[in-house]
Amino acid sequence: MTFDGKPIETGRILFRQTEGDGRAYSTEIVEGSYKLEVKEGPTEVAITASRLIPGKFDNSNGTPEQMGEMYIPAKYNQKTELNALVKSGSDNQFSFDLSAK
Repeated sequence: MTFDGKPIETGRILFRQTEGDGRAYSTEIVEGSYKLEVKEGPTEVAITASRLIPGKFDNSNGTPEQMGEMYIPAKYNQKTELNALVKSGSDNQFSFDLSAK
């Protein structure tokens, strides 16, 4: 799992069934990898990740906290274009190479 050629350090991946009950399955992404059991069938996939912004702090609560940003474009999460077909009895391995463009 990469973004602009680099492994996604931490994030989340979600598989939502597009047929049947629309059940969703999600887990953490750690150092570009994840492991998750998902019911077979077609799914749409959403990926999110955030990172700290160097030098940016929020002082609104009286204590400076470093600010973060969601950096994965909406086309991979809120408006996802990603899909995966989960097959029964198969070693379902899905790797997504995402880009800012």
